[in-house]
Amino acid sequence: MLRIGICDDEELITKRLMRILYSLEKNQSENYDIEVYTDSVKLSEKLSAGKRYDLIFLDIMMPVKSGVEVGKIIRNDLKDNITQIVFISSENKYAMDLFEIRPMNFLIKPFDENDIEKIMKTAAELINTNKHILVLEARKELLRIPVSEIRYIESSGRYIIVHDSGGEYKLKGKLNDIYERVKGFGFLFIHKSYIVNNLYIRKYSYDNVELDDNVILPVSRQRREEIKKSCSIGL
Repeated sequence: MLRIGICDDEELITKRLMRILYSLEKNQSENYDIEVYTDSVKLSEKLSAGKRYDLIFLDIMMPVKSGVEVGKIIRNDLKDNITQIVFISSENKYAMDLFEIRPMNFLIKPFDENDIEKIMKTAAELINTNKHILVLEARKELLRIPVSEIRYIESSGRYIIVHDSGGEYKLKGKLNDIYERVKGFGFLFIHKSYIVNNLYIRKYSYDNVELDDNVILPVSRQRREEIKKSCSIGL
């Protein structure tokens, strides 16, 4: 079951989006559980009370509380980096404002079924990634770490250190070997000593990236253009 939230104060938009989603659902192996909000404040209250969605379609221009404000609540206040966010707007001018929120995509009104179909395909891939487990051997023990919870991995001599939401794990290994196992899940090789999960990058600068917990990691000169492009996807 894919849990989907729609928040837009235009009833025509919410109805059209629901029709398209239910039409697409007929050809999917997974069912959609869709809830609609016309008030961004109510959505914020639900989320703060513990309600969670796999994917939220979020209109930017909402009365009282904008979609950008709701996005910041999700990422910064609730520390939720898993929920996929698709912003909706009639204007394409918000790229830098949305960077901190790390949306999956940006949907321009008016949209059609083809636009939504592409978004749902990407969403399904990302949501399945969140369920993937990385198994590592450390001191004759097996560590099972959800890929979506790994923030970054660093190399330190003969060891690698895996930093996740619960702490860090140090084990023998090579960064290149680990990268081959996680590169298909949104990880970026930003430096010879660092792999970072794109999910947690809050800010990209010329020679570093800043994560949402204020950790700053260096970006090597030869990787700058590649990382800049990867950080900008969806904006």
